Amino acid sequence: MARADLSPWGDPGLVSRRLHHTPLPETAQELVLSDSATRHAQVLRLRPGQSLVLFDGRGREADAQILELGPPLRCVVQSAREVPSLRPRVVLCQCVPKGGKLDRLVRATTEIGVTSIHLALSERCVARPSATAFEKLARLDRVAREAARQSGRATVPDVVGPARLEHVAARAPETARRLVAAPGGGPITGEADEAWIVVGPEGGLTEAELTSLERLGYERVSLGPTVLRTETAAIVGCALVSAAFRDRGG
Repeated sequence: MARADLSPWGDPGLVSRRLHHTPLPETAQELVLSDSATRHAQVLRLRPGQSLVLFDGRGREADAQILELGPPLRCVVQSAREVPSLRPRVVLCQCVPKGGKLDRLVRATTEIGVTSIHLALSERCVARPSATAFEKLARLDRVAREAARQSGRATVPDVVGPARLEHVAARAPETARRLVAAPGGGPITGEADEAWIVVGPEGGLTEAELTSLERLGYERVSLGPTVLRTETAAIVGCALVSAAFRDRGG
């Protein structure tokens, strides 16, 4: 079965020749790539005539051939295609952790296949938005884009937020399964084509927050018998949700 949202390249060497470019043109058009894509090609010691894969981060890929290394790198698009999105759609609502944990969290959950990451502010969040919040979001976008490139994904998850937890949780469509990682929760069962999972910050969610989420239709679920760091919980939670609902959605 073909892997949705993943490059068809089976050779790891070819997977490494993936470069982000947007927008992607139609077949037989020449492209001049960005400085960052050119630098990456130089690091890989690519040569004129070699093939590479371009992806736009929104589900389109194109095979291309290098014409000139430059800088800037010039290539010609040989074929383009739409890549089916991963199922189930997994949306992570992550209460903002302290320190540099978000980089690791965004990188790993992108590799797992999340659709988007919504940052939330809960009562026990230590980190709060600052004057550099937009710069941090831009950095997280770059982290997600690079993780998508390395993992062979055709789409890059959006990193959204931050906003108050109740506002973030309310964004879930009515058709989505709504889950919250919490002690004493049950196993992840059933079917879903789209699932939203809330993961609390260091110290977890308060009982009042859990009750509020339950009023919004969120089910308490367990991520295992041990206590996990918030960034570990996000990675484990997304992996469990993806595995539980894969190929079961409508």
